[in-house]
Amino acid sequence: MAENEHEPDMRDELAHVVDDMVLVDEEDEDEEDPLAHLPGYILARVEKLKDLNEERESIMATYLEERAALEKKYQDLCKPLYEERAAIVAGEKDDEIAKEVQANTGAHPDAAQPDTSEPAVKGIPQFWVASMTNYDEVGEALSEHDIDCLEKLENVTCVDDDDGMGFTLRFHFAPNDYFHDTILTKQYKVPNLLLSDEPILKNVSGCKIQWKKDKSLTFHDVKKKQRGKGKNAGQVRTVSKSEQRESFFHWFDPAEMPPMNELDEEEAERLEETFDADYEIAQAFRCHVIPRAVLWFSGEVRA
Repeated sequence: MAENEHEPDMRDELAHVVDDMVLVDEEDEDEEDPLAHLPGYILARVEKLKDLNEERESIMATYLEERAALEKKYQDLCKPLYEERAAIVAGEKDDEIAKEVQANTGAHPDAAQPDTSEPAVKGIPQFWVASMTNYDEVGEALSEHDIDCLEKLENVTCVDDDDGMGFTLRFHFAPNDYFHDTILTKQYKVPNLLLSDEPILKNVSGCKIQWKKDKSLTFHDVKKKQRGKGKNAGQVRTVSKSEQRESFFHWFDPAEMPPMNELDEEEAERLEETFDADYEIAQAFRCHVIPRAVLWFSGEVRA
């Protein structure tokens, strides 16, 4: 899978572009040192405060290292639970759970099943697509034609970087009619991930989906009739044109960041909104959908 990488501090750069565009004649602004009017003895005190701030920064650096280690510790503790959840969803625990029900209630394992001639289904069908749909920010990104493919989604995992400055989302798919990949990835580098500040996206990388022939969910061929010109005037031919259509799977191929000097204000604002929406979906998976997927599936919680 090929990765698409963007320039450092994307959202920060876009914000600066927008801010610069709304400034009124920046050259006329006072660029003097705001402390220039202070007497020397006060400046010495300010320097002392800067020294204290550097000490604080050093302490915070240690804090972030320890917090990253703590986050990893508890992520590792939760990992076996997520793995067992995946096994249950896939149907690997069906017999074991049925025996537990029988042992705990004395009832036949099929006692709670409706009387039907159809064979019992395996695992929990549509678990992840239902969980995603019930989380509004994610559900709104899904198109109707995505659903059949997303029914083949077997698991979604998130692993934070060891340094606590980013994370990787992995979407695990069973063999399906749409693409050859078994795992689709989305990776984020966020230096202030463990702080409560507005996130600074240092880098975002997705993956190129290996679509099967004529099965792309992000683009489709549209046939149009075209009239000839010149010596071919009067002749009509049918041409095929690839057109983009709405799909959640565009999210795996994030927008490219054009050079800053080529952006106008409207384009900069549009891209900033695009990256904001992209990251909101990522955080929805990382912080809500993955940890409590069963509650989104059951509808016990709502966004």
